[in-house]
Formats: sequence, structure tokens, C-alpha cells
Amino acid sequence: MNDLDLAGRDARRAFVVQRLEQIAPFVLEDPAASADLADRGPGPFLDEIARAVQRRDSDDLTWLSLAAFLGVYPVPHLFSWFKRSLQLAQPHEAMRVFMVAGTRASTGYHDLSTTLSVVTDAVVVDVDFCARNSHATGIQRVVRQTMKRWHRDHDLILTAWEHGSMALRRLGAGELERVIDFETSSARPWEQGRPDRVEFVVPFRSTVVIPEVPTVGICDPLAALAQFSGNTVSVIGYDAIPVVSADTVPPQESLRFVNYLTVVKHATRVAGISAAATQEFEGFTAALPAQGLEGPELSTVSLPVESPPLTTEATPEKDDLPLVLSVGSHEPRKNHLATLFAAEMLWREGKKFRLRFIGGGNPWATQVFDVRIREAQRRGRPVEIVRGASDDVLVSSYRNARFFVFASTHEGYGLPVAEALALGLPTITSDRGSLAEIAADGGCLTVDPYDDDQLLAAMRELLDSDERLAELAAQARSRPKRTWNDYSAELWEALVPSRAGRDEEDDDA
Repeated sequence: MNDLDLAGRDARRAFVVQRLEQIAPFVLEDPAASADLADRGPGPFLDEIARAVQRRDSDDLTWLSLAAFLGVYPVPHLFSWFKRSLQLAQPHEAMRVFMVAGTRASTGYHDLSTTLSVVTDAVVVDVDFCARNSHATGIQRVVRQTMKRWHRDHDLILTAWEHGSMALRRLGAGELERVIDFETSSARPWEQGRPDRVEFVVPFRSTVVIPEVPTVGICDPLAALAQFSGNTVSVIGYDAIPVVSADTVPPQESLRFVNYLTVVKHATRVAGISAAATQEFEGFTAALPAQGLEGPELSTVSLPVESPPLTTEATPEKDDLPLVLSVGSHEPRKNHLATLFAAEMLWREGKKFRLRFIGGGNPWATQVFDVRIREAQRRGRPVEIVRGASDDVLVSSYRNARFFVFASTHEGYGLPVAEALALGLPTITSDRGSLAEIAADGGCLTVDPYDDDQLLAAMRELLDSDERLAELAAQARSRPKRTWNDYSAELWEALVPSRAGRDEEDDDA
């Protein structure tokens, strides 16, 4: 063996020992023995760890040891195989079970050049999508606004998935900025922003917060973490649209969501973004006793009614026609075709106004809508789509509009309605679910989103009646104020209650 091979072997041995040193304080009956075992090398050290895990036979220590040794968060079937194999093995065979687990994990075990830290009594937040992507609507707005404040006010670890190894890791500087300071990050040329050196994070006796809806491939390891690791798992509950209104979303979204529910059913807490969203998760939780599960503790922390930041003055528009504005992704449940139909009826009545849709969507969602818009434009109708709008364009449109229309058939909350009302814009919205919750504080006309005549009548009223428009605008301006600071603080108390009191004590000290 040449010097290079020897150096590589020694480096791999050192990395294995580093991982075992992270496991030892929690597994060994005499943690002080860790230093002596490390000096003896990875073989004797692993043998002692494996025997201790087998002897103690607890789910949380088994999960910790498997995840930290492999650098892989196990999926449920791997965890079950591993635990049963340890129970069947003789003490001297326990180490072999660990080694075989590496061959079954298929990822991560080979990546022994990555250091790993076991963190305890910590708050670990999975912000994988927001860290890796510049998409900035809906869930991403909630996550970034919340994490900006949590990162400022609390001690927490923001993480993403190392997809070659299926374990959480700390963020790189660019990824962190994309999460907590998106305005600055988005103004720069795109770069991935990964860390120069990856460090896996294994939470133990900690709180793991899942503020996003994870991808299908991540759901299994998260489900095992929630079920076996002993960590508290807390989730933001946005909605159950992919199953309750499955006909309005692409099939892959429904598949993703039902996999996500395997995480939710083992979670500790879910905080719905509206009473309607919480009610949907209550329905799912009510079915869990059939599996012998209690399900998570549910609460509601409603999103704020706050306008997006405005960095420039609203730009007056050249067209004198009144602007009717609709904001939201161009997918079927947003009901934009009903708005377009009502507008066509009003144009045929001789009403003078223009219609603007701001939003985007994938081809599955937009193909029919775009065709209908082009047909209206060919007839000379003053209607347009704006995609990729900045916050300045968005807020300027809100401020130049006569009124806002958002007659969605199903929402978890309805951020566009909240933003319009925060800017004092009279709004037409749906009379059900979370949108009815928002409308209850004033500034809105509510309609049955499935009744075209109601939507038509509401739009006609706000085009014709300056008095009614002024009344709704006054109501919108006098609505109770609720900010992202309010939401973030209440969400922390709901999802990390064991830490909320300690943070206050630290502040007092």
C-alpha cells in the first residue's frame, strides 16, 4: 500500500471515529470511555457502540446511532430491519448489523469524508426548498418572512438536505441569505451558495420544524424521524388542497401530499395558517385512531394581513380606464376563468375598465387560461397577464387598482387578499373557508365562487358605485393590524413551546 492509500485509509478511519464520538455520549453507559475507545480505533469503538445500542434497545437511541453512523436519515423499513436485526443478533454480531446497514442504505455510507454533529436541545428547521430555489410565492413567502425573524430572535439551525446522502446539513452563506434576506439575494446573479464544506446535522432530543411541504423523496426519512427518533416534530399546516380539491392540481401534487401526510401523522404539533386549514388537518387527524395513533396537537396561527414591502412610489399608469386587479397563480382553483367571464359580460354591457392578472404557474395550470386570455385580447378586450412581477410592480398595481378580485374555490389562507386589504383596496372574494375568515374584518364583498351571477353582480356594483367603493376602502383601512412580526412570534410559541419560556428568560437575563 503506497503513502497515498495509507493517508486515505487513515482519513476514513478518522471520520468514522468522529461519528462514533458524536454517538457515544448518548449510548455508552460510561461516556468517559469514549476517549480510550477512540484511541483503539474504529473497530473496537463501533463494537462497543453496537453492543450498547443492542443492550439498551430503545427507538430513539437506535435511530440516533443508525443515522449518525451512516450519515443517512433512515427510512421506516430500513429502521425496522435494523432494529429487528439487532434484537436477533448475538452481542458479538451487533457490529456486523451496523456494517450491513451501510450496504442497505444505498446512499451516504460511502460519504465518510463528511463530518457530522449530533445536536441536542436545539431547534432544527428544514428550509430545503427556500434555500435552494428563488421561487417566491405562497409557502416561500411565509417561510422567508418567518425565518428572517426567527433567525434574528432565536437560537436555531437552518438546514437543507444533502441529496446525495439524504441527511440534513447546515446551510452555506448564499443559501442562508436566500432564506433570511431574499430581497438582497434576488438582486444578485444566481449562484447555488452551497457550503464549502458539508456538515451533517443529526437532531436528538430536539425540536425539528418543517415549515415547507417536503418533496416525495424526503417524506420517508422525515416520517421515520417523526416516528422513531424521539425528537419533537412541528409542522406548518397550509391546506389539504391536493386531496380535498385534487381535481384542481396536477396528479403529482396529490402524490406528494399523501406522502407528506405520513410525516404529519407522526408529528407532534401542526399550526394551521387559518381556522379552515386547521379544520382540514383535524379531519385527517380524526382518522388516525384507526391506526392506533393519536396524531399531532393542532392549533391555528393565522397569517398576517400585511402588504409586501414597497421600495419606490407607486407609478401612475397611462391608461385612464379603471383597473380591476386579480393576483394569484393561474391554476384552476383560483377561478380566474370565472373572473374573465364576468369581465366579458360587463364589457358587453358597455362597462369601461381594464383587467390585469398577476401570477404564474406551470404549463398544466396555465395552458387553458392563456388560451382564453388570447381569445379575449383578439376581440380587443383590455386584459393582460403579468408574470414574474416584482414586489414594486405588485404593490403599484394594488395601489392603482379600483378594486381587487379573488374568488378562489379553495385556499389555505389567501395572501393576495390579505395584501390587497392591507393597502386599503376594496376586494371581492369567496364566501367560504379561509377567505371568509379574512373578509369578516371588513373591506370585502363576498360571493359564492361557483355562482357566476354573484361574481358578475359584485364586479358591476364596484364599477358603478363610488359610494360603495369608498365604504369598503374605509373598512379595509380600519381593519385590525396583524404583522409578520406578530405571526412569527405566535408561531414560535405554538411550534416550539418548550423553548419559548427559556428564550424570554434569556432576554430578561
